[in-house]
Amino acid sequence: MFFKILNKLSSHTNPNVKNHEIIFHNNRYVTNPIKQSNLFANHFSSYSLEVQPIPLDYSTENEFLNRNIEFWELKRAISKTENSTPGADNIPSIWFKNLDDASLLKIMGMLQQQLDSSVLPKVWEHTIIIPIPKPDKDKTKLTSYRPIALTSVFCKIFERILAHRVTHFLTSQKKLNPNQHGFLPFRDNHTAIYKIYSAISEARKNKKIFAAVSLDIKSAYDSVHVDALIFKCLQLGISGKVTKWMHHFL
Repeated sequence: MFFKILNKLSSHTNPNVKNHEIIFHNNRYVTNPIKQSNLFANHFSSYSLEVQPIPLDYSTENEFLNRNIEFWELKRAISKTENSTPGADNIPSIWFKNLDDASLLKIMGMLQQQLDSSVLPKVWEHTIIIPIPKPDKDKTKLTSYRPIALTSVFCKIFERILAHRVTHFLTSQKKLNPNQHGFLPFRDNHTAIYKIYSAISEARKNKKIFAAVSLDIKSAYDSVHVDALIFKCLQLGISGKVTKWMHHFL
């Protein structure tokens, strides 16, 4: 994916350095904004794992996942899209929310073409990355910043349509582990904590020992093997055009 770094860091106390922080890298201080942007670009791009794609079988069709996009899906996706900063095309989400039905039908036709062809528009591949300093971290280190990606709202709407289909399929067909609480409707960290609390209470009631292990993996999301994840989804029954698009979004 093509991206550029938009260096919007807070001002430093040094009067000769404005609108950005001093970055310390390879035993030297970097103050030039362009050089800093290149450092961040190399740093964030290293998050992506270079893996050999696995062979995928797209022959199996699923009626729900691969049906044509419906008007209610488009309107739902637009209404759920936040009024955040737009991507490189500079088209905000409020623009979509103010369109009439005739214009929305044209957009739906365009998205349907993308679904049928499984070809990602080049403009959707252009992402603006903004480094945001983490609280109470040394701002001279690259690792003290987290990337915020500004992508096309067109892409976000399309992604939201597919994500809703996949989530509905996995939950309605009971393909997920009952202990999965993240990224699911009506489940979050509160439901997970309640489940642990219930297990502890049950153990105390029966005078038994409750043993638990908490594992916090640093940069866990960045180390996800995307192709293996797609293969796992295929085993769960996700296939066809929607699975092809998972290559672009994951």
